[in-house]
Amino acid sequence: MNATTHKTARELADDLRQTANDAMDSTRAYAQNAVNAAGEKVRDIRQDSEPAMDLLAARVQQAVQRGLESASRTTSRAQRQFEAAADRTGQYIADQPMRSILVAAAAGAAITALLVLATRRRDD
Repeated sequence: MNATTHKTARELADDLRQTANDAMDSTRAYAQNAVNAAGEKVRDIRQDSEPAMDLLAARVQQAVQRGLESASRTTSRAQRQFEAAADRTGQYIADQPMRSILVAAAAGAAITALLVLATRRRDD
């Protein structure tokens, strides 16, 4: 066997070790590239979704604002109706004081009768 064409066991082991190191370096570089690509994809997705999230937040804020305005209008309307009913009641009492007293007395008697019946049933 010729010494120049044949490698020693040590040289073969060194070559094998270098090939393994090269394979690990290549795998490491491939994994790093995959991680970098995934990171870029996540950044792209985040950038793409930010306008949609901003639009959604704006729509939610508009819906809340409309709800608050609607509640305010409903409260104002209810207050006006309550005031109108109070005015009509006051006018009715002023126009017919005797009838108002009789209606109030009848309502008081009815409430008293209901209370008496309710307490009797509980006592029984």
